[in-house]
Amino acid sequence: MVREHCTACWACLTLLASVSAAGAQESASHAASPLPYSQPAQLPEVTVNADQEEPPAPAQEVTSIYGPDLSIMDTPRDVLPVSREELDTVMAQQVNDLVAFSPSVNPTQATGNVVSEPVVRGLPATAFRNGMLVGFSSGGNWGPLLNFNADDSLDVVTGPVSIVFGPQEFAGGYVNEVTKQPFFDRFRGDAYYTLGMYDTNMWNIDIGDSIGKEKKLAYRFDYFGQEGYAPYNYYDDSYLNRECAYLALSWKPTEEIQVDWNGEINQNSFLPYAGVTRPTQSLIDNGLYQSGSWIGYYTPPATAAQPFGQFHPGQGTPPPGSGYAIAWGPQVPISGQANLFNTPLDSSRQFYAVSQAIATIRLNERLTLVNNTLFEYFQANAAQPVPDPTWVVMPYGVNLADRLEIRWEPEKKSSWCSQSVDGGLAFRFLSDEEYSGSWHSTSNQADMSKPITAADASLPVPYSLAISPAYNNPFLTDIPIPGYPGEYYNVDNFASTQCNFWEISPFLQDILHFGEKATLFLGARLDAYFVNAQPPSGTPALLIGPAYDATSTTALLPQVTASPTYRIFPWMSWYSTYYFGQTTAQSIFGAFAPEFTSTYYHQTQTLYETGLKFSLLRETLFLGLSAYAQSGFIPTFVLPGGTTPTVSADVQGAQLQGSYRPNRHFWANFGFNYMQGYENWTNTDGVGPTTFTPYPANVAAQYGLPVSQIVSLAPGIYPFIGFPKEYGNLMLTYKTDAGFGVSFWAIGQGGQFLSYDYAVRAPAWYTLNASVFYATKRWEARVWFYNFTDNHYWIAGAPGFTPARTANLEYAALQMPFWVQAMIRVSF
Repeated sequence: MVREHCTACWACLTLLASVSAAGAQESASHAASPLPYSQPAQLPEVTVNADQEEPPAPAQEVTSIYGPDLSIMDTPRDVLPVSREELDTVMAQQVNDLVAFSPSVNPTQATGNVVSEPVVRGLPATAFRNGMLVGFSSGGNWGPLLNFNADDSLDVVTGPVSIVFGPQEFAGGYVNEVTKQPFFDRFRGDAYYTLGMYDTNMWNIDIGDSIGKEKKLAYRFDYFGQEGYAPYNYYDDSYLNRECAYLALSWKPTEEIQVDWNGEINQNSFLPYAGVTRPTQSLIDNGLYQSGSWIGYYTPPATAAQPFGQFHPGQGTPPPGSGYAIAWGPQVPISGQANLFNTPLDSSRQFYAVSQAIATIRLNERLTLVNNTLFEYFQANAAQPVPDPTWVVMPYGVNLADRLEIRWEPEKKSSWCSQSVDGGLAFRFLSDEEYSGSWHSTSNQADMSKPITAADASLPVPYSLAISPAYNNPFLTDIPIPGYPGEYYNVDNFASTQCNFWEISPFLQDILHFGEKATLFLGARLDAYFVNAQPPSGTPALLIGPAYDATSTTALLPQVTASPTYRIFPWMSWYSTYYFGQTTAQSIFGAFAPEFTSTYYHQTQTLYETGLKFSLLRETLFLGLSAYAQSGFIPTFVLPGGTTPTVSADVQGAQLQGSYRPNRHFWANFGFNYMQGYENWTNTDGVGPTTFTPYPANVAAQYGLPVSQIVSLAPGIYPFIGFPKEYGNLMLTYKTDAGFGVSFWAIGQGGQFLSYDYAVRAPAWYTLNASVFYATKRWEARVWFYNFTDNHYWIAGAPGFTPARTANLEYAALQMPFWVQAMIRVSF
């Protein structure tokens, strides 16, 4: 089966107006489109007897991540297609669920944030929808939650984003959603309802059919509702509620023209699990929490006799570097369901609407035009006033993207050389307003052995206090967000902005085939940005001036790639990939802040990768072995008025990934990945990593030290924190002719240090999961058993690539114990 990741250009809209632009994908399981460089494949008529065993599905498939359809054996990247069947096997509902399929995907907590994109090879993985960027996300956080129920399949790809799709940030990979496509043959539909532990209830209806007697027009409609979800609901006062409506239309007026449209509206209301404060090794190993009441805060010392600064009793906000004073108590047991956000004052909401139109016009057997247009509207509000005052608000965000892709296969003039050319022009316009208030988002003042109340929150800082000698930084002012009573933001923090930008990107890719064994992939792209950014509405005039004002920027960012491949044997291929490119730093929701200088628009990244792929046992067993080294820049925490929002980073590793499908009864996926990541703070003007608390809570209790200080460590090279080195996965499914079946999957990863002192460590962990099911043509019943050995394990609050890692000694995250979910599905 084949898939096509379509592209577009805004200049093509006039050319294609008569075609009512839509999209080209028509495989029932992978939304495939006709081959881009040849006539559509004509399948022979086949007679199937009821007692004849169906041939097994291939262990690996065809992918279009490079434009033309290629066997995964000949694609110079690690590519993992995840089918609808596989998504249903684990009941995938969030990006962390993808860890079951690939050792490149790493689970992350992103404490207090919404995880909107998966982590691949230790870095954020950019999300795409049928080949077009899903905007409004930065570092894998804050963006719209993906709705897997609207997808026929996913492609998980490692390494920087391809030349055709185009990069947005330093990424360890990317995920392309291939959305559900209409049925042209007949009416089809199914509906399911699930219920489970911790008040998890979900429901879905999915229907589609052709329209008219000629069957040239068809539709697909999917509605998904969710009231609670166990990985959220298990924790005190945490929840996830969703409503998602998806509609797709496809039109095939002629053999040469195919047009699709899809649209979706999502409403998400949730409160993430934020973890447990004051993590120590005793908390990780024995569940013992370091108690102690908040009694005051510090300001800088008035005399040399005050080693921790000047003590102020009661509620308040310490200046950076000063911290909170705690009357420390004993270590006490704490519930595994304890949640820092166990208060009705905290909440998060999203509204997301998207419309995508794709058109494919086959001009002749060698030339095809594909136009892909995406429009997005996004609103988001994360209000977390207690106990760590944090607000992230987007009153509006509009993203319009379009890409024209011209696919050309020149006439073959030599028996030993041929080529496939894929080029075009991409366009993007984004306008949004973003408010971020988080400079004192520290939590260790809150004693979670007692109920959390508003008295556990530090107070907003007015301008008069921010310019006082103790603070001496006017940008630490907490400014009321217009239209959001009780919520505050800061400026000059590389996050708050009112921004609009244009992006124009010509690209060209040439795939040269030498004989039947050797291929050379060459590609180049240039992203031209035209940016206007200014302080968001409501910013006091006192804070706007030469140090912080509106800016206009033009930036040119090149990307180039080269990848030779060679079929050593029909069952064995070798590839190597080199990538060099520049991406940008980003604000909270993927735009640009007014204080960005040229450096932040030219963040260099490189990839060196080589690997072997094997297709064995009559193409039922696939193995991929790769080694890689990727370098780039990751964001760091920056105070308002700060100057170091990015730092260079390196990730290296080796990976084994495989699948085995010997027959229609059994399939297996498995993999192992070993990675190392480093932050390089040797060329940062004498500044090292920022950390909110430089020592565990038990050390603070032993010596009477303050917590939540926000200090900078010494320069140097620091291994990633919140970042295990080892990842492994195994998935098995067996089903009988009678309809009974069982699936089993195991996930494991190595230990991880929580912070830069490398003193507190979450040990290695694993989970064993299973489902049993019975399916007929008309109905299916399934029960899932997650973590059925009830393994209790912790991970860091934030992984090594995100600026929130600086608070990993503020909170740690206990993961889900055993839980059960059941489903009934009917088909009609």
